[in-house]
Amino acid sequence: MTASYNHLRSNFLVKTFFDDDATAATARKIGWVKMGKRFLAQLAFGAGTGVLTFKIFCADNADGTGNVTEVKAHAAPTAADAANDRLTLEVSAEEVHAASATGEYVSVEIDNDDNADENAIVYVVEGDGRFSHLDITPESEIAA
Repeated sequence: MTASYNHLRSNFLVKTFFDDDATAATARKIGWVKMGKRFLAQLAFGAGTGVLTFKIFCADNADGTGNVTEVKAHAAPTAADAANDRLTLEVSAEEVHAASATGEYVSVEIDNDDNADENAIVYVVEGDGRFSHLDITPESEIAA
């Protein structure tokens, strides 16, 4: 008998964003997701001159409005200055709620050195059984 399991898909939300913003040299938030038990964001620098800031923010609303608060900043984001360099940040629900008691959604803020810079960003949210839907799969989205 063969069994099919979806353990990872039922416990984690994974979203991938390609960030090729024409205003990459301006700090911007890349997509908002509902906070779970833990949130991990990994940036892979693709092309250009480098990353200046990489931070996790929380907000009250899914559109990134309401009490937008910095939760954590990468200590050395400028290390990502060549193709395939990576930066990773992780926060727990406790860290988010210590920064903002009402923060329910999380995002990363990125500021690149040049408007032509490109990044790929992966979000991983650990749920507590709340993502238990068989149709959850990794998504690719163009960051707005």
